[in-house]
Amino acid sequence: MSWERLGLPRSRLNKLQVVLTFDDGFRNNAEVVAPILRRHRIPAVFFVCSRHAEPGRYLWFSYLRALEKWFKGAGFQFRGRYFDMGASKRQSSVAELWSLLLDLRPHPGAMYRAIEEECPRLQDFAPESDLADCFAGMSAEQVEELSRDPLFTIGIHTVDHPYLTKCDADEAGRQMEDNKLWIERLTQKKCDLIAYPLGDYSADVLRHCERLNLRWGFSVENSIEGDPRLQLLRVGIYHPSLDELGFKVRWGRMLMHAHRYGYLVNH
Repeated sequence: MSWERLGLPRSRLNKLQVVLTFDDGFRNNAEVVAPILRRHRIPAVFFVCSRHAEPGRYLWFSYLRALEKWFKGAGFQFRGRYFDMGASKRQSSVAELWSLLLDLRPHPGAMYRAIEEECPRLQDFAPESDLADCFAGMSAEQVEELSRDPLFTIGIHTVDHPYLTKCDADEAGRQMEDNKLWIERLTQKKCDLIAYPLGDYSADVLRHCERLNLRWGFSVENSIEGDPRLQLLRVGIYHPSLDELGFKVRWGRMLMHAHRYGYLVNH
């Protein structure tokens, strides 16, 4: 696939070998990742959620990861249930809360209201410096600054990072459209790339993409009937192992082919 087809900056190479993509839009992408990429003149796409660009707001899964890592009490109550946060129960308690929150409707609004109004306050237990380093989103100014660099492209990742198939139809469309408009206002550029949060999409989501005139969609999970340009498969890099990274770089195309045709089983 050529650089021009994805609308990405192009080197003297005739052919695009790898596109690096970074999801969610965490602040450390702008402050740590981007300088490294600039140093080596490596292009990348940053898919950015707009919710956590506002100071003091965090994505739902960031809250849950911070809760598991830093909550200091013995436990807490949520909707009549006690969540034991002792060392032996902490992981299972957070996993149970995770499931309960994702079952709330309408998604994701009810989940965020529950986190903000009923769950332990993030600021009461999480170190401020760690929140800034690991959980805060890029500011609007950082998104705009990245977009001015010809190496980088900004793409849609929704407002709130929901499971799009858990949203009602209007909300799924709003999540994508509001994020697109926010990016375009900041960057003064057309935004027509999307990465589906959590790899979760459906035929209805693809129709929303078509309505918004999106050209390219990315996922590491699904492949369904529909425009293949809106279902470009990615190889996910989720672990720090250099051996695993090397394997995926070398065999990534074969892995994607196997995944698309059902030869791989996710564990």
